[in-house]
Amino acid sequence: MTEHAMVDAHGAALYQFCLRLCGRREDAEDLFQDTFMRAFGLLQKWERSENPRGFLLAVACNLWKCQRRKYARRERIAPRVTAGEMAERAAIVAGPEDALLAREEAAQLRERVAALPEHLRIPILLRYTNEMSVDEIAQMLHIPAGTVKSRLHAARKKLAKGMGEE
Repeated sequence: MTEHAMVDAHGAALYQFCLRLCGRREDAEDLFQDTFMRAFGLLQKWERSENPRGFLLAVACNLWKCQRRKYARRERIAPRVTAGEMAERAAIVAGPEDALLAREEAAQLRERVAALPEHLRIPILLRYTNEMSVDEIAQMLHIPAGTVKSRLHAARKKLAKGMGEE
């Protein structure tokens, strides 16, 4: 399979995952591109993978975690934005809300998912936006399937509690 065919086959799912993970289109596009660059460097490993989409998502997840650690370290040393700018950015991430109730609920759900702790957000995104099985998620994250199930349960519980309050 050529590199172009791999992008065609898995690009849409990877981009959606990157967008949900990052929250901003610019960051998602960078992560998407970095993921394919890294995956092409690991082409033999990718071609031997039983689940090429899962392999790509794992690469994206690992790159994202690495980028977040770097960003956090830099922010501790020299913060670049004020609290007001952070609130403004958070409002932009959600995007314009449509007047329709369904769109408002979807926006609220996206915000709640984005607010989940990382260890709960990643399995939720993998399960519901990429339709991965519990076993695939466990294999990708190198954790037991039972841990994935408990994290999914905890995340759904938090999301349901938050949506029920409003």
